Amino acid sequence: MVAHFQSPPPLGTIPDVQSERIDPLAGEVWDSHVTSRPDHSVFHRSAWARVLAEAYGHRPFFLRIMVAGVEAALVPLMEVRSPVTGRRGVSLPFADFAGILWTDSRQQAAVLQALLGLAAERKWKHLELRGGSSPAPAAGSFRTYRAHELDLSPGIPQLARRLPASTRRSIHKAERSGLTVTMGRDSPAMLAFYQLHGRTRRRHGLPPQPFAFFEAIGRHLIEPGLGVIVLAHHAGTAVAGAVFFHSGGRAIYKFGASDNARWDLRPNHQVMWSAIQYLAEAGCQSLHFGRTANADAGLIRFKQSWAGADGILSYFRYHTGKLAWITDANPPTEGLHLVFGHLPLSLNRIAGRLLYPHLD
Repeated sequence: MVAHFQSPPPLGTIPDVQSERIDPLAGEVWDSHVTSRPDHSVFHRSAWARVLAEAYGHRPFFLRIMVAGVEAALVPLMEVRSPVTGRRGVSLPFADFAGILWTDSRQQAAVLQALLGLAAERKWKHLELRGGSSPAPAAGSFRTYRAHELDLSPGIPQLARRLPASTRRSIHKAERSGLTVTMGRDSPAMLAFYQLHGRTRRRHGLPPQPFAFFEAIGRHLIEPGLGVIVLAHHAGTAVAGAVFFHSGGRAIYKFGASDNARWDLRPNHQVMWSAIQYLAEAGCQSLHFGRTANADAGLIRFKQSWAGADGILSYFRYHTGKLAWITDANPPTEGLHLVFGHLPLSLNRIAGRLLYPHLD
């Protein structure tokens, strides 16, 4: 479906609109603007741009948009260039949410003019904004996901009391199973997680992201203290793990993986509960569980089992050729599930290295 939207006036017809492009890969200027904002996420920070630039070669277009000399919005964009999937601007690739940070939402029309002017100048196939409210009155959601967020501020005793009985039973079973949990930030911890991640993606019929992507995450997010790798071990072997990011008191559960042969020990529950305690004690006020496809009932149940708030995460896409906001109720296909589910893990990893630079 196409939701028709009158194209914005030519650049310059709304007076005094200026776009200052700030390079997030050079210096701390961008982060000085972003981290002062209570609504920013870790994806808005320059560290995520560095990950995307290093791992996939995407080019940043991070904008501070001003109207009449006063800041109206901060907009992080990455240009994805591919001979296979085309050239487009995304805020931001592989981020669950990283849309516009509004300073003055009354300037929506002016900000949108600047963004669509950039999209036309760069010849982007489309402009995509992930998360936040609708960027224009006629902009319907291109895609929606389920979202869950847990308020950590009540403290661990209160959070434990709020958990459903079934979740508490799973935690107690994990504690009796002889599992040990580690909080890591080094390369061995990332490698242990990636090995679990590859097997988990294969089980789901998907290729894993290249290890270079996770190495970049380690360098720019985990090691500097913007995240942690939580691993559950049994008999000296990692059987479940997760990667969490955090910034400004807001944490996000970004990646999870596990050995399904040891699910009887409830290692995923042990990982999540240990992470909740760690993040709360570290001063995080909330934990977002990331986006979840509407059809993934099992993952939705797992995230709901932590007694957080349910919500909807919307993405918006403007097609520059059609001069329209487009909507598509169908979720994206992830590829040849049957093929990737049966390929040897080594070939799945090769496929991931070849495919992900073209995706976002």
